[in-house]
Order: sequence, then structure tokens, then C-alpha cells
Amino acid sequence: MHKLQRMFQPASIAHVGASNDPEKAGYHMFDSLKEFPGKLYPVNHNSAEIQGITAYPDLKSIGSPIDLLVLTIPAEFCSDVIQEAGEIGTGAVLISGGGFEESGKKGRELQDKIVAMCRNFGIRILGPNTSGFINLEIGLKASFNPLVKKLHSGSISIVSQSGAMGVILSTVVQSINLGVDITVGSGNAPDVSISDIIEYLADRPSTHVIALYLEGVEDGRRLYETIRKTVPKKPVVVFTVGRADIDDFAKSHTGKMIGSYELKAAALRQAGAVVASSSNDLIDAAHILSMTRLSPAENPGVGILTGQAGPGMIIMDYLRRRKVYIPELKQETRRRISEELPLKTFIRNPVDTARPEHESFFKVFSYMADDPDIDVLIAFAMHEPMCVDPEDLFERIRLHTKKPIIFGTSGLPEDIDRTIQDLDALMIPSFVSPDRTAQAAWALIEDAKARHRLNLAMDHPHINVVRYPAEVSEYIDEGDAKNIIEAIGIPVPDRMLCDTHDEAEDFFRTMKKPGVLKISSPHICHKTEIGGICLSLSTEKQFKSALDKIDAIEIPDNSRRYLIEQMAPEGIDVIIGAKNDSSFGPTVMIGLGGVVAEAYNDVAMRIAPISHREALEMISELKSGILLGPWRRQTSYDRDAVADALVRIGDFIYNHPELRAIDLNPVRVYQGGLLALDALMVSHSQFRQPV
Repeated sequence: MHKLQRMFQPASIAHVGASNDPEKAGYHMFDSLKEFPGKLYPVNHNSAEIQGITAYPDLKSIGSPIDLLVLTIPAEFCSDVIQEAGEIGTGAVLISGGGFEESGKKGRELQDKIVAMCRNFGIRILGPNTSGFINLEIGLKASFNPLVKKLHSGSISIVSQSGAMGVILSTVVQSINLGVDITVGSGNAPDVSISDIIEYLADRPSTHVIALYLEGVEDGRRLYETIRKTVPKKPVVVFTVGRADIDDFAKSHTGKMIGSYELKAAALRQAGAVVASSSNDLIDAAHILSMTRLSPAENPGVGILTGQAGPGMIIMDYLRRRKVYIPELKQETRRRISEELPLKTFIRNPVDTARPEHESFFKVFSYMADDPDIDVLIAFAMHEPMCVDPEDLFERIRLHTKKPIIFGTSGLPEDIDRTIQDLDALMIPSFVSPDRTAQAAWALIEDAKARHRLNLAMDHPHINVVRYPAEVSEYIDEGDAKNIIEAIGIPVPDRMLCDTHDEAEDFFRTMKKPGVLKISSPHICHKTEIGGICLSLSTEKQFKSALDKIDAIEIPDNSRRYLIEQMAPEGIDVIIGAKNDSSFGPTVMIGLGGVVAEAYNDVAMRIAPISHREALEMISELKSGILLGPWRRQTSYDRDAVADALVRIGDFIYNHPELRAIDLNPVRVYQGGLLALDALMVSHSQFRQPV
């Protein structure tokens, strides 16, 4: 039995806080629970009967173990009830009320106490601070939101940190004539987490697709690994907030900070999830993936047949901007199509039928289905029954091909609702408007590409060169950092780290000019702002003047050293970084480098470790990646060298949890190779155990 079976598939439920007062949450929770087909026990020591059902004064008077305990009582009374629940062998508890971690220190202490009690008894906790969950396969509606009573069963499961958003998304699903299987609001989640729920749903046959609404992610690494294991079994689609700064508001909701949106989205994509840009897009993605799924593929081809040119252009534009492959149809396919359509129609792909006739529309669609470069078929036609009869079209085309088919249309609701319902019954996903049709097609393609990437993922040995002792300072100065970077195989300039003027001047006399002089100190992170870098030094006079300039910089305990390097030739600068994130663990990033790195904020991120292929994908994601060439007859720079450096930094941060961050900025890239011109490492004050 799955560890969450007694929660989501209970045979018996006790509800403490069940009420006859319609003004209370306990009334609405029990009103929903009354549809539960198993054993239901209202508990209220002030009432002998709750909503027509015999009530019990306490849990022990029920006389048998309880699978699921539902609490709609004030936070301060929960611990006493849980003590009693543990003594009678309760399996799980749903705490719907607030006043816990999200409310401050006192609430956090109360939550910690309840969690400790439940762990002692082996009780799993959903919530607190959630409206609850529903399992419509068995008619269980454990939620105080009255909307859940109107929901019907389907194959989409929704997991939401916000209980309200879970219900809202469920109603949106139903508004497009689909249904939900399980909807869960995780709330504060000190015990049963989003990852736990995904693991349960991954093996649940009645769930065809998992839709997630995320805010803050406390254990991102586990979520990443869980989704990665789930996606080969069934699709996962995610909508996460946090593009703007809403951390304080978010923390007041569940007690958790939002964190970096870019890192969350990158990690979710890397795990294989389809990341939607809005709640509506989330539902459209869940809609199509609940009905059909492509085999894993690097670049599936899409064929577009449209009855009107405008919608075809919108669909094509949307997909091409997202790098979806829309191949030109084979010559034989075009020949067959040309025999059915007027001479001036566009038939390369998209195919524009110019207000079609039904039989021709079917034949053209079947010819496109036969094209070997087409993996997904999209048909868009306005509601004009005299031109195209969708039910007849798709019943016939489904007999002709097994390739996924998507139908887009437009018209008045009273005209198209029945058509969409009929097509849903045929498992033909249908969408109103060109944009929603295109977005759904993208989600289908994105899922196939994601699983292809997961299939290519391979383990590789992790570099492990240096491990620091506990007494290392918070900042590792550039001189020491570069020694480490060089040791793990990333090239750095020829250099000398000197303690005195005499050492520095002796090295400068013998080095190849021009040179660079830098201050090196664990107290200084950014040298440019304080004048700690002197460039293009060719004479001893210039060098001595530069030494005096470095000496004038005030440093605590005067811990300065002099780093002298050969000046690097011109190239293109990138930034390569890594950090041990508090949620996602070891991560790597790349962006446009130099002093403008923060201004442009053009970065790509991944969970470490990564493969060489994944590193190349990161470079391609950058808007500024085009500057690495070839571009407008400009120099083509060494992408493989950059990818290799990313892999090495990812491996290094993965093996060194004592490091909080690594910053190589700039890394100068050439036609052949690269040089890390600056390096910063920051350690944790208290080391974590290796990942």
C-alpha cells in the first residue's frame, strides 16, 4: 500500500469540527464529505447530530481506527486531537485551518509540535492552511469550498500549493468539458509535500496528466528528481509564479519565499516538465496531454491545415517563435494536394485551403498525415458546417492515421460547444482560437522533446580536486581561486601571486608584456568598482605607479596581495557561475559577461551536474548566444570550450557543498579555447554534507 493511500483512498473518515452552523468552515467541509461512500464520523462534543448524521463526542468513542482525520478547529486545539488520533491508530490528518507557520513564530512552533507528534505516531499530515483535497474517482470531497460539490470526474490531477487555486483550476477544467481525478492543496506542507503527492499520482492509473501550481519551492532538488522520475510515466505540466517581486506576499500565504523564477523554471524544464506561462496555458497543456502524447523525439514535425489563412499564420508564428519544426511537405505530398486545391493556394506547410469543401479538406488532411516528416497534425476551421463537418472529418481521419491530431476552431458558444464535446469523446483535443490551438500543440511537442532529452541524459565522472578545511575564510581571493580553476581544467592567464613589491617587480620584468596588476584579497569581491585593476602595463614606471594605486586601497587587516597576469587578447566575454542553492542544491549558469552582465540579465541555468550536450543547449538559449557566432561574417567562437567549462564548474560545485558560489567573470572566449580572467569563490560559514 502506498504511504499516502490512507489519506487519498480512505475507507473511513472522522471530521473533528463538523458543524451545523452554515457560517463555519466545519459546516461546508462536512457538507462536502457527506457524499463520501465509506464510513463517515462527525465529531462534535456539543451536538448529538451533525447535518442529519449521528455525531460522536470524541475520537475514542468511535471505537475503531480511522484512515483519515479532518480538522476544522482552531490551531491551538489541534495537538490534543492529534494525540487522541495517534492512540486509536489514525493513518492521516487533513488540517485545513490557518494560524501556523504562515502566521509567525508562535504559529511555526505550534506547527513543529504537531509535525513531531504525527511522526511519532506514523500519521501523515496534509496542510495545515489548505482548503483540502478531492478524489472524484471515489466521490471523496474533503474541502470546505462549496464549488467542489459541482465537480465531476476526469483524468487530470491538479496539485497546488494554494487550496483556492486548486479549486479554481478544477473549475476551469470543467468549463472546457473535462474533469479532474484528484485535486490537492498542499498548504504549508511541513510533512506531505508536492513531491510526495506527485509520487503518489505517478502510479495512479486514473490520472493521465499532473498539473502543478507552484509558488515557493522549499526542497527544489527533491521536486526536480521526483518530476524527472515521473515524466517517463506520464506528463507533468507546471505554472509557477514569481516573475515579479512578490516574496513578502507569498511568505504571508504559506510561510515560504518564492525564490528565483528563472531557476525554478529552468529546473522544471530540465526535469522534463512542460512549463506554462499562465494558468490558462496550464489547463490547455493538461487538456491535450490528458488525451494524447507523442513518442520522445528530438524535433517532431508539425503539419498545419487551415481553412482560413489568418489563423494559419498565427499558429505558424507562435510555433516557430518557440523553435517548433514545421517542415516543408514532401514533393509527392504537395503533388497530391495540388490536385485537390485551387492553383493559388499555399501548399508547402501550412496548407491553406481557401474556404474549403469538406471532401477536399479530408483528402488534403489525409495526404498530410501520410507525409513522413509530419508527426503532429493541426486542423483549424471556423464553424462553417457547409464547408467542414468536424465529427465526420475526424472519425474518418482517425481511421486513416494514428498520429496525434489537434483541432482548432472559432464561433459562437452555442454553435461550437456540442462539436467540441463530440470531438473530446473521440479523444481529439479541440481548442477555441488560433492562439490556444498553437499553445496546446507546443505543449505536446515540448513534452516529447523533454523526454528525448531525458533519454539522452548520461552519467559522467565528477571532478573532485580540492576540498577545503573548515577554517577557510568566507571569500577565497582571486589568486587561490584561479589555482583551483586551473586544477579542474579551465584555462587561466599566466600569472604570479606576490606578497611584496619586490616579488611583484621581479616577475613583471621577466613576463611577456603588456601585463595586468590586480589586488587580491578575501575581503574584496568586485575589484573594478574600487580601482583594484590596472590594465595595459608595459613599463616598470607604469607598474610601480600601479602598485602605489593598489596600496592606497583600504582593506581590513591589510590582507592584500598582488596578482600579476599577462594581459589577455581581445575576444568575447561570458560569465560562468555556479552556486549551491538553498532549495535546488548545485546549479550552474551562463550569461553575457563583463561589467554589463547584471544589466542585461541574459542567463541560462541548469541543475548540476550537466552533460556537454546540456551545456551547449544553455549557450543556445542565450539571446546573446548569437554573438558567439557564426553571425554576419563575424568570428565563430569556441562553443565547445565554453560547454566544457560549464560541465567542469557544474561537477566541481556538485562535489563541494562547502562552497556557496563560484563566479568566473569574465571568461574570454576565442576561436580556439578560452581564458577565465577573473574568479571568485564564496564558502559557507557552516558546511553541509555532500550532495
